[in-house]
Amino acid sequence: MPLSAGRRSARFTSWWVVVLLGAATALGACSKPAKKKPASENASATAAAANPAQTAIASAAAAPTARAAVARDTLQPPPLSAPADAQVGPGGVRYQLLRAGTGDTPNAVDSIVVDFSMWTADGQLAFSSYPEAEPAVFSVSTLAPNLRSLLTQLKVGSQVRFWVPRNALAGWKPQEWPDSDLVFELELSRVAHLVVRDSSGNAIVPVPGKAPDAAGPPKDAETTPSGLRYVYLAHAERQALPTAQDHLDMLATAYVIDGIEVKLVNEGIKTATTLERAPGKLAEVLKRLSSGDRVRVWLEKGQGKAIIPEAGDRETILDLGVSF
Repeated sequence: MPLSAGRRSARFTSWWVVVLLGAATALGACSKPAKKKPASENASATAAAANPAQTAIASAAAAPTARAAVARDTLQPPPLSAPADAQVGPGGVRYQLLRAGTGDTPNAVDSIVVDFSMWTADGQLAFSSYPEAEPAVFSVSTLAPNLRSLLTQLKVGSQVRFWVPRNALAGWKPQEWPDSDLVFELELSRVAHLVVRDSSGNAIVPVPGKAPDAAGPPKDAETTPSGLRYVYLAHAERQALPTAQDHLDMLATAYVIDGIEVKLVNEGIKTATTLERAPGKLAEVLKRLSSGDRVRVWLEKGQGKAIIPEAGDRETILDLGVSF
């Protein structure tokens, strides 16, 4: 539903930025996203950079301006129950736009500069940016999808209030957050659009997500002729399929499924191959990828060991990026 008219600690968010940029293989099962052009004030990052997480955060952090800190004990809770005219968003999140903005809008993986306070259902202040001398900076990708979908509709300058039921954060609540219904007040002051590039310099569009689970590929996963299922985790802006002569540099992470448990068996595998020499049935996926694409591939029992020997006869999930 459209939106009409805190300092979030780095320990809550830095792990996500490292995963998103440093590994260059976004951890999420999502369908192939639409292309988008970088904005003029993009915060550039390169997958091969020595410390891409710092690059992204530093680019956005240049935006906050110093302001007077507010004493924590002077902060008063907002109404703890949503008013009757509050709108209803995904996951039962209620929201109220206190002030409409007129500036830029963040995308799902952009960094944003905000002032915010988080309150528990009984009116206790859990976290706030106001006692600090400047606003908070974090990545939109760290938020639960129910909140992310609402935040990406806000424009710079907006002030909004969210009433968030605890079940709307299921699977996404940071350990440090209270296990409670929550009320947020948030003011968006700046957006830093994120551009990630692969080792060949090709721009890619990452998408937020999570590590794989044992539920198997989603219904909208794409299928190769032999039945391999895969989804895109990141999408190259420049579309160019590999030829038989191309040297394909790959970065991969492999998981296996044991019952209902997903186990990491090999992380950050760097290797190279060609379409002709790709092990198992991997060439069926590789020949569909542009340089900079990232995919998650589901391999049935026994198929994974030709690619990742440690997988043995277990079901295997392969997060794979390719550059050429």
